[in-house]
Amino acid sequence: MAMFSTAFTATTMTNKDKIKGLKRYINLDREIDRKLEEIARLRAKLTRITQVLTAEPQGGGSIYGKTEEIIAKIVDLEKEIDADVDRLVAIRDGIKTMIEAVEDDRERLLLQYRYLDGKTFEWIAAEMNYSWRQIHRLHSQALTNLRNPPGILPISMGR
Repeated sequence: MAMFSTAFTATTMTNKDKIKGLKRYINLDREIDRKLEEIARLRAKLTRITQVLTAEPQGGGSIYGKTEEIIAKIVDLEKEIDADVDRLVAIRDGIKTMIEAVEDDRERLLLQYRYLDGKTFEWIAAEMNYSWRQIHRLHSQALTNLRNPPGILPISMGR
């Protein structure tokens, strides 16, 4: 994954680098959803473990050891996944905050459509009532004007 430092400014990053970072917003949403689904799958596995109770004593091991072991693994994995989700949400929120800090309304709207909503340039041009070429010029201008206010992004945007 791409790495960003806190110095997300026009002087240190090209517009290509900025585009790469901004495109992470939607992918981060997907990654967060996938991790939350993983937690749900782990919990579902736990509920499928059932005890068989009979009046007759049974030989062999006990379900309790296995159940406790599985619960411990699930708890550990959930903690890891929760930490990952928190990290991803912080990165995603930093990207959103940067876009919302753009002063020009047209530039901000274009960046929101493109990087927060995942819209195509053709869709944006039609929605904003501009030509495709005008949208590309405005996009380039918006990227040039995009700044990272201090403290918005974490030290590392990658893994």
